[in-house]
Amino acid sequence: MVKRYDSEKIQELIYNIYKAYGFTEEESQEVAHMLIYTDLIGIESHGVQRMIMYDDFIRNGKIRVHNKPEIVKETDVSAVVDAHFGLGQLNGIYSMKLAIKKAKEHGIGMVTTRRSGHYGIAGYYANMAAEEGLIGMSSCNSRPAMLPTHATKALVGTNPIAFAMPAKPNTFIFDAATTTVPQGKIEVYRKLGKDLPALWVAKDGETPVNDHNDSVDLDLLRDPNANVGLAPLGGVTEDTGSHKGFGLGVIVEVFTSILSMGNTSSEITPDDLSVGPCQSFTAIDPSIFGDKDAIINKFSNYLQEIRDLPSVPGKPVIVAGDKEATAYKDRSNNGIEIDDKTLAEVEGIADRLGVSYEQFVK
Repeated sequence: MVKRYDSEKIQELIYNIYKAYGFTEEESQEVAHMLIYTDLIGIESHGVQRMIMYDDFIRNGKIRVHNKPEIVKETDVSAVVDAHFGLGQLNGIYSMKLAIKKAKEHGIGMVTTRRSGHYGIAGYYANMAAEEGLIGMSSCNSRPAMLPTHATKALVGTNPIAFAMPAKPNTFIFDAATTTVPQGKIEVYRKLGKDLPALWVAKDGETPVNDHNDSVDLDLLRDPNANVGLAPLGGVTEDTGSHKGFGLGVIVEVFTSILSMGNTSSEITPDDLSVGPCQSFTAIDPSIFGDKDAIINKFSNYLQEIRDLPSVPGKPVIVAGDKEATAYKDRSNNGIEIDDKTLAEVEGIADRLGVSYEQFVK
């Protein structure tokens, strides 16, 4: 069952949990804010739901609590950061702040980060730039999850791409995996006992896996040698455009692991503590192309043209960022949605760390 919980109280609980892990007050505040923001905009797959995975990584040493990111190569407009396997959210915030600083000073900043960790939604970091009046982009690789077109084994990660740009009335925020869905969404469906509604997962390169009870096949998504994987954007055949999602996933690999000389998706496994995902962070000042306000107004007018198009009955035309803005307003007022299984996971973590939680989850 899914219930509503006060976002500020859950954020305080998460802060207390991360303090108990050994993170500083500022670090705990940053990760708590990031996870709650994710749930506030309606992306349950990557918010509180992800805490159990991070807990596993902290306990097995995949995430190293006291390690800090370090710049290992730098120019006026670029940098390579070695994250030293710190928490992905903290690495991402550090790296995007660096990209924003360079963009404000030189018009553009690009940072690529290696040996990091799962950093949540890519759109959070792109939006950090948009909140500063800049264009933001971010992407991340991951362990193998995507089936390349015609392949029967996963090798490319879910490899999301995010883009954000200031606009009126809502910031334009596009954030999408290059697979049909991220694995976290499949985890949510399993917790809720819901069958997969489309070709999200395939075995043997082409056979859909839809039944949420088909745990053998879905669990094999974590096995790099299995014949099960996520479909790229476009499905599993060229006729439906599989090669497009696959190609975008490879491009993400260039901007994350290749340029940083970190680990490619094919080299990342959940159990190997010597490898980790890579990320990229870009900030661009629109002023290097002309009057910033005029550019943002032109973009806003263009987006409104799209919204004003005739639509099918009961389904208005929306652009990226509209649903998130609506969800944020609703959930800020009425609470974020957390399913019972995820709440039990969080309470279990709190119990083990000696963190009181009852007052936060009433």
